[in-house]
Amino acid sequence: MTGKERQMKQLENMNVYRGNPLTMGATVVGDRVNFAITAKVGSRCEVVLYEKGQDKEAFRIPFENTQVIGNVYAMSVSGLDYHKYDYNFCVNGEITVDRYAKSLSGKKQWAVESQNIKAAIVDDTFDWQNDAPLCIPFEDTILYRLHVRGFTKHVSSKVKHKGTYLGIVDKIPYLKSLGITMIELMPAYEFNEIKTEKATSMRGQFSIESPTLNYWGYTDGYTFAPKAAYAFSNEAGGEVNEFKYLVRELHKNGIEISMEFFFPQGTNPKEILDCLHYWVMEYHIDGIHVNCEEAVMHMIQTDNLLCTTKIFTYSFAADTDFYHSSSEMRNLANFNDDFMVAARKFIKGDEDMLNTISYKVKANPAGVTVVNYVANHNTFTLYDSVSYDKKYNELNGENNQDGAVYNYSWNCGAEGDTRKRKIMDLRKKQIKNALCMVLLSQGVPMIYAGDEMCNSQKGNNNPYCLDNEISWTNWNTTAIARDVLEFTKSLIRFRKEHKVLHLREEPRQMDYYSYGLPDMSYHGTKAWYADFSHFNRHFSMMYCGKYAMEEAGKDEADLYIAYNMYWEKQQFGIPTARNKKTWKVAFSTSPEQETGEIDKTVKVPGRCVTVLISEEI
Repeated sequence: MTGKERQMKQLENMNVYRGNPLTMGATVVGDRVNFAITAKVGSRCEVVLYEKGQDKEAFRIPFENTQVIGNVYAMSVSGLDYHKYDYNFCVNGEITVDRYAKSLSGKKQWAVESQNIKAAIVDDTFDWQNDAPLCIPFEDTILYRLHVRGFTKHVSSKVKHKGTYLGIVDKIPYLKSLGITMIELMPAYEFNEIKTEKATSMRGQFSIESPTLNYWGYTDGYTFAPKAAYAFSNEAGGEVNEFKYLVRELHKNGIEISMEFFFPQGTNPKEILDCLHYWVMEYHIDGIHVNCEEAVMHMIQTDNLLCTTKIFTYSFAADTDFYHSSSEMRNLANFNDDFMVAARKFIKGDEDMLNTISYKVKANPAGVTVVNYVANHNTFTLYDSVSYDKKYNELNGENNQDGAVYNYSWNCGAEGDTRKRKIMDLRKKQIKNALCMVLLSQGVPMIYAGDEMCNSQKGNNNPYCLDNEISWTNWNTTAIARDVLEFTKSLIRFRKEHKVLHLREEPRQMDYYSYGLPDMSYHGTKAWYADFSHFNRHFSMMYCGKYAMEEAGKDEADLYIAYNMYWEKQQFGIPTARNKKTWKVAFSTSPEQETGEIDKTVKVPGRCVTVLISEEI
C-alpha cells in the first residue's frame, strides 16, 4: 500500500464533529481527538497532520463553519490513529505551531536551533499510583531552587541520568538527607534556548541582541510542554511520562515540586490560566512561580482550581491587597530580594542595618508569606558573595557589562581563590552566618542549589548564557564544603525541631497568652534593652517556646539567638530562663564560642551567630 493509499484509508475511517472550544490545542477524549485554535472570524483554518518522524505532511483536515464559535475553531475527530501522527495548524495558508502543544517533536537536542517543529498528540495515561498533593504548609516548607540541566550535568554528580529529570530522581536521597521539603525548577518547559531576536532577563538585568544561548530559559516558548532536551528518554513524547515520574517519586519521598514560568508581557491571561491549570491537573505539581501584572495575579489568586497550589512571585508589593488577604488557605509567597540585600549588608558589617534586618528575620505577613534567601540565580552564589568584591562576567561575551554591578559582597581579604587559612576560615564562618540568617528566620527559607556545599561560579553573577562548569552544580566537595554541608543539614534539623522558628503567624512581640513572656523579644548588651543605633552591628532575639504549643502540641524550649556581625567579641544580656531552667549553647558558627555556664550574659565572638536553648537544671 502506497503512502497516498494509506492516507486515503485513514481519511475514510475518520469522522469529524463539532469540538469543545473550551479545551485548546489537541486533547484526547475517549476515542476522539479534540482540536481547537483561536483565529480571527473568517479565517481559513486546517489541522495539518504528519507521520511521526516525517517533515512532509500526510493530510489536512479543514475546520468547517459549523465548528466555529467566536474566534475559536474547534473540531472533534474520531477514527484518527493519533499515535502515528504529529500536527500543526494552518491559518490562512501559514503553518503555525500550536501554542497549547503538550509535547513537541524536533526539540529533543539541547542548544540546537530547531527546524520543522511539530506538536505531538499526548495520551495522558500514566500510573500515578494514588498520588495526591502533599499540601505542606508554607511555615513548614524548606525550598531548594535548581536548574534541571545544571543540577546534575557536571561529571561530579555521579548520577546515571546527567542533566535530566531522571537525574533529579537519582538525587532524591541527597535531597532527603539535606532536609528540604520542596524543589523549584527554573523554566523546564519548551523554551527557545536559541533565538535570533531580542531576549530580556526575568529581572531586567540584561537585554541583548542575538544571544548565543539562553541557558536559564527566561524567554518565550511552549509553556504546556515539558522540555524534551531535559529528558533522558529518546522516545517521542518520553519527556511527558518522565516528568510525571519525577513528580510521583518526589511525592513518595515527601518532597513537593514547583515550576517557574516566564510569560512575556502581553500574554493572553486566559492562556496563562489554562497553562497553570494544565500543569497542576496533569502533572500534579504543588507550586507555580509566575511574574504577571497585578490584575492577572489577582485572577490566579482567586482561581478555585489553584486555591491549594503554592503561588510564588516577585511582584507582590507590601501596599497591595494581597498582604491583607483573609484566604483560609494561605497560598501566596513573595520571593524576597530585600531580605537578601539586607542580610548580605548586615553580614559583611555595614552600618545602619539593625532596624532593617531585625524586622526581616521575623517578618511573615498574614496574607502573603515571604521566601528568604541570600543567593539566587541572578547574583553571586553564596560562596562567591564572600569571595569576590567584583563581578567577572567576561565569558558571557558582553565585555563584563551585564549583571548587577554591586552585589553587596565582601571577599574577606582576598579576591577569588586563595590558600590563606585565615581568609578561608572567615569565609566559612560568613557562609554559616548567612545560612543562619535564612534558616533561623520566619517565612520560607530558600537554598539555591549548590550553596550548601560552597558551589562557585568564579565570580560570574549572571551566567544566563553559559552551559558549562561555571553554571553547573559542582559536587566535588572540599573539606570546607563538607563542613558547610553538614552544618546546613544540622541547621535544617534544628529548624524543624523547633516550631517556634517557623510559626504560621508573624510574632507580635506581645505576651498575648499571659505566659509571662512575649512570643518574641529583642535584646542587646542588656536583656530587654535592644540598641539599634546606626553604628551597632549586633542584636539578639528570644523566642518563647510556649507560643508553639498550639501548632507543635507541646511546650517547646525557649531559644535565644545572638547575631554579632561586629569584628570583635560582644557581650549580650540574657533574660532569666523560664520555669527555673538554664541556658546552654545549642550551636555557634564560631569555634571560639565558649560553652561554659551561662548566667545573665554571654560573650559572642566577632562575626558570629550563637544560639542558646533553655533546658532543665
